[in-house]
Amino acid sequence: MVGWQIWPREPVYTSKPSIAVLPFDDLGGDEATSRLANGITEDIITDLARFPEFEVVARNSTEIYRDQRVDVRQVGKDLGVNYVLEGSLQRQGGRIRATAQLIDARTARHVWSERWDRPAADVFAIQTEITEHVTNRLGDGAGLIQEAERKAARRKRPEHLGAYELYLLGTEKLEQVTKESVDEAIRLLRQAVELDPTLARAWVELHWAYGQTATFGADPGAAERAAREAAERAIALDPSDAEAHTALGDAFGVAGDLVRAEMEFEESLRLNPGSAERLTHYAAWASSFGKPERAAEAADKAIRLNPRYLPWQAKPFSHAYFMAGRYEDALRMLERLSPDQWNIHVVVRRVGVFAALGRMEEARAAVTEALKRFPDLTIEGYVSAPDWSASEPQRFIDTLQVAGFPRCARPEALARFTKPVRLPECVKS
Repeated sequence: MVGWQIWPREPVYTSKPSIAVLPFDDLGGDEATSRLANGITEDIITDLARFPEFEVVARNSTEIYRDQRVDVRQVGKDLGVNYVLEGSLQRQGGRIRATAQLIDARTARHVWSERWDRPAADVFAIQTEITEHVTNRLGDGAGLIQEAERKAARRKRPEHLGAYELYLLGTEKLEQVTKESVDEAIRLLRQAVELDPTLARAWVELHWAYGQTATFGADPGAAERAAREAAERAIALDPSDAEAHTALGDAFGVAGDLVRAEMEFEESLRLNPGSAERLTHYAAWASSFGKPERAAEAADKAIRLNPRYLPWQAKPFSHAYFMAGRYEDALRMLERLSPDQWNIHVVVRRVGVFAALGRMEEARAAVTEALKRFPDLTIEGYVSAPDWSASEPQRFIDTLQVAGFPRCARPEALARFTKPVRLPECVKS
């Protein structure tokens, strides 16, 4: 290595995976391409640093590798990292070509690679697109780094798992969104916080897991309290974690405090504006904030940033599209879910979507399926939850009535709501 010298040290692998982003190679040689390569490198480091799931080496530590042929295993040893991201940029005529590849520094195995070929007319848009794509593929709960670490955790004996590995396996179970997988996720995540009560991300995932139990039939009040406590614990541990703010926003929303919910979601997007996962959660709630079009736009952007989105994400996307009146898109999302992933919102939304599309035979079959799973379900009982905007219940009322969904809730079912929604035909004179 010329010019700079760094003292090799034994790698200290933390409980979290770590990554070094090497300076993107400028293959064009001109000043403009060099600036773009520098900008992409800096933006990727900055954006990856927003994800607390892993540690990112600062740019001044990787700058010494600029214009050097490197052995990623040696980089891993020098910097004590598990993964190395490297890439290149080349301008040819009116096009810009870029590559990026993620390498496991312990084995030199390629985990992921990608190529881009874009018109050079708007270099700043290209920089944003490449940065967002890389960080969304590597970061968040569904990122490639976490997936690689999950595979390693699955190979270990259960009694040797640490708190972070239990957290990884818990998130994996939660993403499967079945009743059984959610129960298993809670078991694993509880073990994680017992081993390390300061692991904020495990508390975040416990929030989502407890919330899911209510949609599969658990007591709503108990689930809401447990989810809220987990979100508050996560925020107390790490106020800068964007997903912790998302979780607390969700807790406020479920409680009917939509003003504070929206504030938390806005803070989450401020902290991590290009995250497909943050956009997914915002898509689930924006219509409750009276912004159905923004909900659908957030869903569109999240899908564009992460075309390989997971089944759990199809649920909020379907809600966003349904509330924006984009029924074909909502149905496309619902069709990505297998029957064992259907919760109360999915079975109701299927009825509404089929009815809105005029597919009445399928709508009536969906009513039968919904009542088979949730025998006491009624229109009044469903739309009386406090986490709806003024317009959302009406869209369900209009579509569910057409499909022949049971309308009137029993008094004991309405008693748990502060302001139950009543249909005129259900109110006795």
